[in-house]
Amino acid sequence: MRIAAILVAGLAGLAGLAGCSRAPQSLSLFDEVRQGHFQTGRPGSPGLTFARAPEAVTLTAAHERRPAVLTAVDTWTWHGRIPERAELFGGVQILPEGWAVIRGFEAKVTLRAGRTSEVLAVARSDRQDPQRWVDFSTDLADWAGREVTLEFAARLDGLPAKHRHSNVVAWSPVRLAAAGAQVRRPNILFIVVDTLRADHTTPYGYKRETTPNLERLLAGPGVVAENAYSQAPWTLPSVTSFLTGCYPGELLGDNFAAYGIPADVKSLAQRMSALGYQTGGFYANRTLHSGNGFDRGFDTFYSPAATEPDAAELNARALPWLGAHRRDPFFLYVHYIDPHDPYVNPEVVDNRTPFYPEYRGKVAGNWIHGIYNGRLKLEDPERDVAQVVALYDTEIHYADRFVGELIEAIPPDVLEDTLIVFTADHGEELHDHGGWKHGYTLYDEQIHVPLFLRWDGHLPAGRRLPGTVRLLDLVPTLLDAVGEKPDPALPGVSLLPALAGKAALPRLPAFAQHMMTGPLRAAVVLDRKKLILFNGRTPFAPADDLQKYLWTLDLARLKRVELYDLAKDPGERANRAAGAADRRTPEDLRRLEPLIHRQLDRERPG
Repeated sequence: MRIAAILVAGLAGLAGLAGCSRAPQSLSLFDEVRQGHFQTGRPGSPGLTFARAPEAVTLTAAHERRPAVLTAVDTWTWHGRIPERAELFGGVQILPEGWAVIRGFEAKVTLRAGRTSEVLAVARSDRQDPQRWVDFSTDLADWAGREVTLEFAARLDGLPAKHRHSNVVAWSPVRLAAAGAQVRRPNILFIVVDTLRADHTTPYGYKRETTPNLERLLAGPGVVAENAYSQAPWTLPSVTSFLTGCYPGELLGDNFAAYGIPADVKSLAQRMSALGYQTGGFYANRTLHSGNGFDRGFDTFYSPAATEPDAAELNARALPWLGAHRRDPFFLYVHYIDPHDPYVNPEVVDNRTPFYPEYRGKVAGNWIHGIYNGRLKLEDPERDVAQVVALYDTEIHYADRFVGELIEAIPPDVLEDTLIVFTADHGEELHDHGGWKHGYTLYDEQIHVPLFLRWDGHLPAGRRLPGTVRLLDLVPTLLDAVGEKPDPALPGVSLLPALAGKAALPRLPAFAQHMMTGPLRAAVVLDRKKLILFNGRTPFAPADDLQKYLWTLDLARLKRVELYDLAKDPGERANRAAGAADRRTPEDLRRLEPLIHRQLDRERPG
């Protein structure tokens, strides 16, 4: 029941605060208790006072781990001076085992100043999801400069008398954040929308306005990387790669079910935590969990165990964290899943999507896996495929709405010090090359992903960055942005000079491989030329009916060698590997093929 930690820098030296003329910039209950900066006894003294000694622990409730302070139900207090433009943020829950007897809880925060008292917040357990953290916040601007006492009290319905003096109430966070704090390094907001192909977003010229917020809040005031590539066409190897800055094939073996961040490899969150950042990670994709290392480096961490939350629910968890930590350097990673199948969200009503309201067929958003595995057949292929595309586009539009909500929750003065990165782990095939979903092929619909970076005052607004970019370059780029020296162990490079328009983009190939069951598929992109190799001659025995179906499909549609000119043929329809129609083909082949083999040799010597 120990709690892993993070509230924010703060309460240092609060003892004696009542007599100070200089108000602190932030308060952090967890940090103060962890450092022993509290007293026990009767309230009224400066700083923190508890009836009984509290505990700084790490607690998981409803799959969300937080650094927390455990107290008894006795009232505890903080006495000090309220800073200018201050806000109080709080969260509360009880020990999970307490729910065996406790029927609900209520937490209350009261402010007292002389003879004046005011109830600032009341938080009650959710009847539908009682074990979920309950967050609250309140504006304290009216009390700025005044010496006050904040009283925190909890009432537990059904708590046995013998446990009244036990530490069963978890407070996380309790923070007093004030505007105007000095930020030495930029905040980092890293946003990922799962299964989002670049060519279905507004900034990349899509025919539908699927992502108006990405256009307005990121592409317009930031930089668009026109040709960004993930290093794998599905989540686990791709996210492992861009959160470590390494090629997935160099980190992971052949057991794809066990893919994750290796224990001896630093994640981006670990690097940011070591630099003093407050770190929060909120994943909607349940394959990215603590068991495979995706929690390492995050003080606050959420990943679902079963039902994956939509963008609205994920924001309900991420936004309180952002509010509580936005006044100190923070690293926040938010991973939405909405475009991933099934393509179902509140914008689809009676199986009608706003992008294709005239459709009258049977295909619905929960059909996609059945179509993918060949068990559901399309009765009217032309209209049914159009329906699937419209459903997918509606998912993107829904996610875009909450990405906008997240970014707009950042106050303007904080946004000035915040670098926002937006990308996707991979794309989605929508029958482009005869298949569906993702994971097995390396065509652009699966590995060409959106990439936007916004950093006001540092990156030029509206810039389009041509050239090939790899997602594994993001770790070096962010380390560069926060003032860290390059890590020679990383294969990527910092994109920051090119993004800022101060240097040319390094001319480096983007390598990708499928990292899934079946014989090897690998690809490389450079100078808008793309080579895909498929080793279909390797003996392969599918383990089940799904693998057998997909393998049969791939044998029929994939060639051993495929070469495309993406500038002239973005849909990858004209395979130039044969060279009959273009004299330059042999040169492109000779130039690109060694790039694939050199990378494979690094991964599998010999």
